[in-house]
Amino acid sequence: MAGKGKFSRTVINYAVKYGPLAYEAVKHGREPAQRAVTNALARQGNRRQALRHAGTVVDGSVLRVFHRGEQVWVVFARDAPIAAYPGVDRPLPELLEHADLNQRVRPGEEPAKRLPTGLPVRVPDAVRKLLPRRRG
Repeated sequence: MAGKGKFSRTVINYAVKYGPLAYEAVKHGREPAQRAVTNALARQGNRRQALRHAGTVVDGSVLRVFHRGEQVWVVFARDAPIAAYPGVDRPLPELLEHADLNQRVRPGEEPAKRLPTGLPVRVPDAVRKLLPRRRG
């Protein structure tokens, strides 16, 4: 094959030049991504744990509120708050001071996730560029 040696030299030159930079980018980019996935799984676990707890008390329900930018699931027995997942350093009545208590969810009554039923009226430009053109 003609040009095989030149191609090899070019690849080696780029590997030597940009290899350490690529290694550092992957090394430092992996940690924030892993942290984000861990946080997302923890949030889902907190919700599930709160719903399980609410299922074991009389007339249990849960309410999502935010404390310092993080979501907190508060468990209620009738109208009294009894626990928070994850735990917070503020008293529960103070955490719920401005919350809308009508938004509480009972175990088993979670709204089903809706799937899109129809196609969008207007196809985004980025998708249109990828679709093959129809000749007609």
